[in-house]
Amino acid sequence: MPADFPPWDRVSAFFRRWRDHWLVKEFHDRLRATIREREGSDTEPAAGVIDSQSVKADAVVGSDSRGFDGGKLLNGRKRHVVVDTLGLLLGAMVPKRGSSSASSPT
Repeated sequence: MPADFPPWDRVSAFFRRWRDHWLVKEFHDRLRATIREREGSDTEPAAGVIDSQSVKADAVVGSDSRGFDGGKLLNGRKRHVVVDTLGLLLGAMVPKRGSSSASSPT
């Protein structure tokens, strides 16, 4: 933790409270709307771009949560993201091991 942050247990307690009450999502959505407005766009996106990425897993990541991407020959995790036309995050998903796509299985 940065030196100017409160003790980690207080930060963690705040984060858990915000997460449990969906405030993290609320903060994210408000920030995205503010940025879109500053850029001259509508606050709600009209289009999104879907992409998937394979991320190499470190040795400390349990084998039950990672798989093999045959397209990239990479052992790790696959994640799917949706961004708006400004590149701001709309959603993300990390599928469980064993799910696959046609082009590159996890």
